[in-house]
Amino acid sequence: MKAAVIAGKARLRVEDIPPPTAGPDELIIRVRYCGICGSDVRMFAEGAFAPGFVMGHEFSGTVHEIGPGTKGFAPGDRVTVNPMLACGTCPSCLRGDRPHCASVRFLGSFGDLPGAFAEYVRVKAPMVRHLPGEVTDEEGACVEPCAVSLRAVRRSGIVAGDAVAVFGAGPIGLFVIQLARLAGARAIYAVEPAPRRAAAAARLGADRVFDPSTGDPVRAVTSFVPSGVDVAFVCGGAPALVEQAVGTVRVHGRVVIVGGGMTAQIVPEHWMWKEIDVTGSFAYLDEFDLAVELLRQRRVSVGEIVSGVIPLERLQETLLALARPTSEIKVLVRPDMV
Repeated sequence: MKAAVIAGKARLRVEDIPPPTAGPDELIIRVRYCGICGSDVRMFAEGAFAPGFVMGHEFSGTVHEIGPGTKGFAPGDRVTVNPMLACGTCPSCLRGDRPHCASVRFLGSFGDLPGAFAEYVRVKAPMVRHLPGEVTDEEGACVEPCAVSLRAVRRSGIVAGDAVAVFGAGPIGLFVIQLARLAGARAIYAVEPAPRRAAAAARLGADRVFDPSTGDPVRAVTSFVPSGVDVAFVCGGAPALVEQAVGTVRVHGRVVIVGGGMTAQIVPEHWMWKEIDVTGSFAYLDEFDLAVELLRQRRVSVGEIVSGVIPLERLQETLLALARPTSEIKVLVRPDMV
């Protein structure tokens, strides 16, 4: 089968490798689409993956092979996959906190499980979710980032009538905008310099979108909400975003950090004086299944988020391009595309 295989730091090759076979309680999925995540871009550039590894954890596909004893699936079933595999026995797992499992592995990302930038991928059956007929294959490949965003919104404690600021309108930020509106936000202010992403933010529900390259985003947001917003989300990796978010929230407001990869400079006095709550949000619990349902109900949209589809052969150049400032939003890889 074809697979994009890591060949070194910021290098990969599309190779023919042996296809996986299904063992007990396993499925082989024929990959339809696999999204490029911001963590893929960052870790690829940093050389975080060992040679021979196959990345890719946001994907949809069809059941190709069913392992011995595996129930509940038939060949051809349309599916998406929760890429997180936890041990189930450590203290975190026993508390129901699978993302913080002592030995958690994310297929195609953290750990040793090969991912979905390939024609076929092997997965444990409990990781697999059927896609309803109302959810397209493209949308199925966006369930994972939608789930990440949904957890961030739930952790934020948004209530009806809150004013919200969203820093960064990539895929996570664009889902957060939609989900914050569903949670009852009365006003949503987005901060995003890339024109295509800014336009998508406006179409998906942001009341105002500010370009931080043309002025102070804190002043821009607080010109509409002088006392500050109730909740600010950090959905990007620029170092300035955390303090900008802190600057926009009201006294006793909340900041949720869901973007990663930055080394931020902070001023603790700003947090202390306002008595704000700063919360991290990582991965998801039941939000993965809830994201499938929200997509089925057409309560969130993917159409503005998917900005391109490429073959495996263009993955390296696209990963390198996404490491630079870009207006691309979510690029999907289609392994059978020529």
